Amino acid sequence: MYPRSLPLATGLALLFSGQAGAEQNLEAVTVTATRQESRISDVLADVTVIDREEIQRAAGGTLADLLSRQAGIQVSSSGGAGSSTSFYVRGARPDQTKVLVDGLPINSLDLSGSPLRYLSLANVERIEILRGPGSTMYGADAIGGVIQIFTRKGTPGTRADAFAGFGSRDNFQSQAGFSGGDEHWRFRLEGHHETIGNISAQKNARNRDADRDPHRNGGGAASLSFLPASGHELGLVFRRNEGRTYYDNGMIPADGIFDARVDFVTEQWQLFSHNRLGEGWNSKLQYGQTTDWQKNRADWAPQGSVLKTVNTHLSWQNDISLPLGKALLGFEHDTQGASPGDAFDRHSSMHGNALLLGWSARVGQHRWQISGRNDEHSRFGDKLTHALAYAYRLNTGWRLQASLGTAFKAPSLYQLYDLWSGNPRLRPEEGRNREVALIWEDARQSASATYYLNRVENMIDWSSATYRYQNVSRARLEGVTLAHSLRFDDWSVRSSYDWLNATDEDSGLRLGRRARDRLLIAVSRRWGAFEAGAEWLGVGRRYDSHGETRPMGGYGLVNLTARYAMSDSLSIEGRINNMFDKDHELAQGYNTPGFNAFVGLRYAPR
Repeated sequence: MYPRSLPLATGLALLFSGQAGAEQNLEAVTVTATRQESRISDVLADVTVIDREEIQRAAGGTLADLLSRQAGIQVSSSGGAGSSTSFYVRGARPDQTKVLVDGLPINSLDLSGSPLRYLSLANVERIEILRGPGSTMYGADAIGGVIQIFTRKGTPGTRADAFAGFGSRDNFQSQAGFSGGDEHWRFRLEGHHETIGNISAQKNARNRDADRDPHRNGGGAASLSFLPASGHELGLVFRRNEGRTYYDNGMIPADGIFDARVDFVTEQWQLFSHNRLGEGWNSKLQYGQTTDWQKNRADWAPQGSVLKTVNTHLSWQNDISLPLGKALLGFEHDTQGASPGDAFDRHSSMHGNALLLGWSARVGQHRWQISGRNDEHSRFGDKLTHALAYAYRLNTGWRLQASLGTAFKAPSLYQLYDLWSGNPRLRPEEGRNREVALIWEDARQSASATYYLNRVENMIDWSSATYRYQNVSRARLEGVTLAHSLRFDDWSVRSSYDWLNATDEDSGLRLGRRARDRLLIAVSRRWGAFEAGAEWLGVGRRYDSHGETRPMGGYGLVNLTARYAMSDSLSIEGRINNMFDKDHELAQGYNTPGFNAFVGLRYAPR
């Protein structure tokens, strides 16, 4: 059994012993934390960048699988791939994390899980995770953090790439892409398909609920860019996924007489213009739309119940070099619509305008970032958020930094106007975060210890007393994240440890599905053309529900990875998850995959 509480000293020993770490390329470029390109080593925030190489190591896996192995994130799911999946960033609720694809928000009205569960890794170039409030950069829904997906684009030259693989539970995945370009034009076209036989979503199921609940996801993407002159780029991007996921209807005991399932379509498109307007002045103009469409068929709606969310986003950002540092000036307009409109008491849309300002600079050993944003919301009026981060470099290796920030989350259309559970009197949730971090880095390794305290007021939850959503409580999200990366010779070692105290301040009880302790250790090594690795993920005991009811045991999982490069273009990749077939729960009463394996063949010319 996983221990009730890992001593903090154990995590500190792992962090500073030089024997384990959370691998991070300090020269990697990130844009999510500041909306401006910055090296990770220059960012005054807790950020992770997952590059294409790490994504490929997730052979046969899903976005949920990959994110579950990242520092500061805990995951719950109600079954296998495609099932309702929620991500808790620093203990914040799933809908308190902003989710973006190429800068476009994809947060959905669906409160049963994150929209990321319907996205495939096939078209993903990299993933950036900002832990901590991001409302000054991205507005509402960023109390806990921001997860941003960047899709693959065309590059100069002509090349094709492909991947196909098979695994346990009739898991089949395939992807093919073609890209090209020159100094003025660039394009990429690709398609993907995956099917997973899955497992029965619920435990001890009977009748229709006792069958396997498969998942199918297919789609494609296209991008086109025109570069008329140096410093100027015009382009468009389109991406679409559609499929079907079966699930058990959640009744206890699981004795369903109807084969419950959801058909889904996710779609994103955008037009953009990046322009250098003068020496030290760059402009980014973007307009796009994201759609989340779901048709749910269950015993209570055998003909299907439709829920559709459409987010429209317009932004204009200006990055301006100053005599001291760099400024950011931006404007955004967002609209969210829902259908069918009659399900929301005729209130089927809301919109907002925002003005954001930022300034970052460095003088000697001092570095700072100041940002502020005013959101004018159609339902709640003006909302001002701000953030201040400061760092002092103690010497060539050590840096001390601290930050303060505010954030908010507006109630969704569903929470406000649903005919059965909506409450138009809801107030926005408000977060106030403070954190301090000690960071050490050199050419081959880095280490960090980050303490944070995020207090959230006006927490929204469904009330069993009124059968409607209410502002019912305050939350205290307090924690420590330790991370360390190390590369030497052909070895790569990484680890992260999270201690989280997520409680309801009114009752003093722990929030559901958040473990106090979480530890990841991973080691990999290359032998010429062959690479192998092992991961151990340990998660402590949790409660399935708020109020410390329905306890769930802790667990530890071992995963193995391998890759053999047969040539510069062709490689065999494999992965084994849950090597020792550990029985564990991410949501009480629901199954999780046991031992499973996947092997694939990848063609990717360099």
